[in-house]
Amino acid sequence: MKPSGDSQRRPSLVQVKIRRARRADKAPILEISKKIWGGRDYLPSVWDDWLADKKARFIVATVNGRTVGCARASLQTNYVAWLEGVRVHEQYRGLGIAGKLNHSLEEWGRRKGARVARLSTGSSNRASREHLEKIGFPVMQSFQRLESSRGLRVKPAGVTASRGSPKTLWNWLRTRPNFAENHAMYSDGWTWHTLTLQSLRKLMSQGQVLSIIRDKRLKACCIFLDEDRVLTMGFVAGERTDAGRLARTLRSLMFRKKREKLRVLLPSKSPLVRALERSGFEKTAKILVYEKFLG
Repeated sequence: MKPSGDSQRRPSLVQVKIRRARRADKAPILEISKKIWGGRDYLPSVWDDWLADKKARFIVATVNGRTVGCARASLQTNYVAWLEGVRVHEQYRGLGIAGKLNHSLEEWGRRKGARVARLSTGSSNRASREHLEKIGFPVMQSFQRLESSRGLRVKPAGVTASRGSPKTLWNWLRTRPNFAENHAMYSDGWTWHTLTLQSLRKLMSQGQVLSIIRDKRLKACCIFLDEDRVLTMGFVAGERTDAGRLARTLRSLMFRKKREKLRVLLPSKSPLVRALERSGFEKTAKILVYEKFLG
């Protein structure tokens, strides 16, 4: 898989091309992903779905006809394109392949009418951070991931699934500082989704929004997802005490459903980060979310 010596001496002979992903690209890309995150890369579990999704854009990079990288973009709303899954074979880095993949996806998003492109990477991924700075992606927000594998047998009182008017909850959310700190997004652990009235309505209908109502007034709410034996609280709004109660409620749900852990994503400077640490949560990663205006 190494470029030839002639190619290294004469970069003009290296032909990097970008095209749509094909079924035959699966094997070489999954071979690349084996070394990512200690063999725990999520790409193998989503490859088939990504390839079948005609509404998104799934592309690969080839060098002299050999598949050496991939990336994907999807439209979260009419104006937000989410970029993800950038992978480049370690022996082909330094050829600007990641930049070409991202540029191609930006152009696709622009043609689709998106006004911004967003993506995320770990704060410890120096190469990715330097690359994103080089191609003009500024950091929008940093998020702290915390995890706990300790469930609770007793569910805290006063927490219920939100079943009222989505519009009422939406109007309340838009006035909360947490909404602005999250830049109107919620996370499933890997992706930051745009939070709109429409997405909130869908989440409520699926029972994925919990709330605390006291004295007939809404005090706090959170959005959670239940996937791959992991619960994820990807958004929370409200005072620290009530937000902590929502986290304990999800720990009790984790115990009842026999999930492996609860994962929480919070803006890094949120006071709830320290509160969750004191209650037994462990910091596991800091994630940077980037946004670039497409014009």
